[in-house]
Amino acid sequence: MESRTQYILDAFADLRQRIAEHAPFDQQELAEEEVDFLTSWDELTTNIKNGSHNYSFDAQEVLSRFIRCYANLVPLIKRELLWFVGGECLHFLGDEEITLYQQLEEHLYELDRQNKHYDIAKEIDALRSTPTQIH
Repeated sequence: MESRTQYILDAFADLRQRIAEHAPFDQQELAEEEVDFLTSWDELTTNIKNGSHNYSFDAQEVLSRFIRCYANLVPLIKRELLWFVGGECLHFLGDEEITLYQQLEEHLYELDRQNKHYDIAKEIDALRSTPTQIH
């Protein structure tokens, strides 16, 4: 599995685990709306695991629905997940975040061009720890 796709899958799995610790997802009996939402989530992760190349639209829908319906849980989302999923999810990022992720894309492109192996999470952490200069 391509590293970006693996990162997206891991970020969704991490978020799924984290939301299970918060209402309304921490209840024994979930309302029909939450069951439907989690079913969509599980279908998405299955599609990603199975190598479906058009999972990004479903991922955008799941994240957008999550943000609309569970605004109190939005801080649990890794911000780069919004970037990697793209589409409507980019509207939830600030200008500084977009600039950071554009720099990340340029850096990852360069690593790919050089045929270097990398861990996206480590590259993100390294980029975040680098002081930025605004011109």
